[in-house]
Amino acid sequence: MAVWTFDGTFNGFLCLIHESALKKERPEGILRAGETQPLLFETVHTATDERLAASVRTALAARFSRRILAAGYYAFLSAMPEREMAVYRYFALAWTMGPRAAGLLADDRVRTVHEAGRAVSRERHRFLGLLRFSELGGVLYAPFEPEGDILPLVAGHFARRLGGERWIIHDTGRNRAAVYENGIWRVSAFRTGGPLPLSGREREIRDLWKRYFSSTAVQTRKNAELQRQFMPKKYWKYLPEKEPPAE
Repeated sequence: MAVWTFDGTFNGFLCLIHESALKKERPEGILRAGETQPLLFETVHTATDERLAASVRTALAARFSRRILAAGYYAFLSAMPEREMAVYRYFALAWTMGPRAAGLLADDRVRTVHEAGRAVSRERHRFLGLLRFSELGGVLYAPFEPEGDILPLVAGHFARRLGGERWIIHDTGRNRAAVYENGIWRVSAFRTGGPLPLSGREREIRDLWKRYFSSTAVQTRKNAELQRQFMPKKYWKYLPEKEPPAE
């Protein structure tokens, strides 16, 4: 029995699945690089091969459908504890059962993955409306702090919507950012070291927006419960309209 480790990427996870299938060994646990490893088990590390991962992705989709593959990917991006093992078990079941595994909602292996995936989908949808970009000397910058690792999902959306801009979407909780320029976006480690300087025009726009929001506060308070439903307080951290306007 062994605990398997990988680099934390979904491609790395797919390579882990492939290697465990070749060895006909099921992991006792799956950890990302850097996570604390238990002393009672042997450790097996899996290297990431991008070409192999692409082949595994194609094979899994052909075996049990793109829908199941997508559900597993979304759950992989969630904040669910031991999500890697949960997705591993889900894919193992789907490999045996085929596409109909997606309908076995009474099975915990299916239910837990689908619930985690739906949570990620809801959070992605919410942040597509709540993400606020600021102008920083020709670059648009948007910080956010999601529960799930939804940066790739959000970045893909804005690559289509803001294709003519240069932008950075910064997951401050994970110290990673998606950087977009010339039609290409990449995710990498990212730290700011403190507040970033806003352009003069950006400060004016922010202040106008905050004053507008303040002027509608009376009516908004009448609908406070509805507002909290669609914009929970935990998402307010980087919203300019929730900051007090400048005097």
